[in-house]
Amino acid sequence: MRILFLFLLFCCIALAEEVIAAESWGSALFRTKQHHFGSVALGADAEFRFELTNIYNSDVALLNVRSSCTCSSAGFSTTLLKPGETGAVVVRLNTSGQHLREKSAALTVQLETIMNGSRRIDTVQLHVSGYIRPDVLLTPGSIEFGSVPERTTAERTVQLEYNGLPGWALTKVERSQPFLYAKAEEIRREQSDVVYRITAVLKEDAPVGYIRDVLRFTTNEFAPGKAEPVEILVPVHGVVTTLIRAKPSPMFLGVLAPGENVSKSIVMRSDTPFRITNVSTSDNRFRFAFSNSESTVQLVTISFLARQMSLIQSQDIADIVHISTNNPRQQTIVVNAVVRIVP
Repeated sequence: MRILFLFLLFCCIALAEEVIAAESWGSALFRTKQHHFGSVALGADAEFRFELTNIYNSDVALLNVRSSCTCSSAGFSTTLLKPGETGAVVVRLNTSGQHLREKSAALTVQLETIMNGSRRIDTVQLHVSGYIRPDVLLTPGSIEFGSVPERTTAERTVQLEYNGLPGWALTKVERSQPFLYAKAEEIRREQSDVVYRITAVLKEDAPVGYIRDVLRFTTNEFAPGKAEPVEILVPVHGVVTTLIRAKPSPMFLGVLAPGENVSKSIVMRSDTPFRITNVSTSDNRFRFAFSNSESTVQLVTISFLARQMSLIQSQDIADIVHISTNNPRQQTIVVNAVVRIVP
């Protein structure tokens, strides 16, 4: 009788786990499911990325996303996530003036995958909110650095206008990154109107990659019942590029059975001619081929041989490819190479 009871209990637990997986598997993909934009100026390019990572063994398709309010719009950075890949639901707050003051919206995201051989669709709710100020105008809507080569300095300016209480002022600026500097200079004040020129500087030690940040400008204004002064958020966007760019990076070579091999190429580009001097990894199953001539575009062919081996389950093999060049400012480029071996 006890054995029968334990068996039934096990079946109930397994069934419950299957129901949970079927009903809420999509929520587990997201790092966060809610975001508050804070106090945003008119015209500001207020954007947030709800990042999600495919933690399952099957592809996840991002089918559609809709917002409950025209005060926000949303889309996908990609519509398909392979196992281990990361994407985002990108949501933008409508700050054109059609929507003012406190606004909120629910985003309904629909996803699809295969679980236990069956097609599963899940719906996840994301929530955004923000306060769109009718008395503050930002022109243009964000600080856009665009594409900046690494180890160089870039400077951009925007204009912030306020129309409201006399004596209103920006008092200080807070930045979350040490490589980003900003200042606000008052250029005009007439009674209740004040105009600031905001200057942002991207320093030469900024790391390679995308920059999505905000500058927080503290004001001398206090909201009713609040002890902390009101902040104005200024979005910052840009990308710091390497002198020599390698794509794809990381490199996924594919899925192989023991004894199979595969070859794929990395494309390397630069604004000035360069030469590849050496390519290496710590795993000798990787092989490389490249040209010794100088060019602004180079190909590095990576081959992998899956030696005969006994496997019970799939195995991912990852290594770092070190590509050496004759460029004195960027002598080494690294690319992560991954291959999956299946029984």
